[in-house]
Amino acid sequence: MRPMLATPTPTPGLPPQGSGWVHEVKWDGVRALGETHGGTLRLFNRNEREVTSAYPEIVDGARGLPDGLLLDGEIIAIDPLSGTPSLHGISPRIHVRSAERAARLALERPATFMAFDVLRHDGHLVTGLPLAERRGLLEGLDLERPAWGRSETYDDADALVRFTRDSGLEGVMSKRIASRYQPGTRSVDWVKTPNRTELVAVIGGWLPEAGDDRRLGSVWVGHATDEETFDTVPVLYPLGRVGSGLSHRERDLLLTVLRGIERSRPPFVPVPTGPEAQRTHWVEPMICAQVRYLSLSNGGLMRQPVLRSIRPDVRAVDAATARLLS
Repeated sequence: MRPMLATPTPTPGLPPQGSGWVHEVKWDGVRALGETHGGTLRLFNRNEREVTSAYPEIVDGARGLPDGLLLDGEIIAIDPLSGTPSLHGISPRIHVRSAERAARLALERPATFMAFDVLRHDGHLVTGLPLAERRGLLEGLDLERPAWGRSETYDDADALVRFTRDSGLEGVMSKRIASRYQPGTRSVDWVKTPNRTELVAVIGGWLPEAGDDRRLGSVWVGHATDEETFDTVPVLYPLGRVGSGLSHRERDLLLTVLRGIERSRPPFVPVPTGPEAQRTHWVEPMICAQVRYLSLSNGGLMRQPVLRSIRPDVRAVDAATARLLS
């Protein structure tokens, strides 16, 4: 069975409101279904491929769960850099098939199955029940066990958004209480509100990869300081530097374009300083890119930015108000 999927919130940063919804932490991990049969657990990813062997600690922790369960959840692990659950934290575990390596990683970077729904209970399919009843079945299970957890629900969406932002968590998942489970469907009954936000910015310079001037390492981005004068005095205020997100081919294509519009002076005010700025090749502020980021610093710089796509459809002067692509 393929899991039910969520749609993005229509208004960035604002989850649905009202008594017809409950809200959970949006865990940044790997979606999985867990099935109990014959006293053991089998795990399947969202494409119905079995991944049981990659997570021996989750299998061990499931001993004693009743047969006939099919649980929906997220496999999470703590990122050693951020100290929070993240896809980066669980990524070394995803494709492991060697039992020996899986056992070693279970000690080095332990995973947890965070259950949030029941699809089969006592051998009976319960996807036709409303979420409120399925949650009741989930809460009746003993999930206080090693490598297991239960994703709790909350009524106050705004408070949960604030908590997840302050805690560095990925975001909030909101679910309609009366909704049925729709396998393999992306439904408006489940709405995700990621704490990461996005913007369209203008590229003002590029840095080569360390030790290789032929490859693009990162770009400086910003927004127009004055939209009225930008056509004659194209000046940007800096939003920071971003390097990850594009494929090697996309980086090579972008670098070819940027090399053709280089200039001697930075188009930023204030001018970026430091060793990275000294290595930068400044460019005419003409090329726009959509960037996702976790939050803004007090100085207005993006934290943990990722390049989503190049936006040739957006003029540099209009970047700050451009429509975001999903």
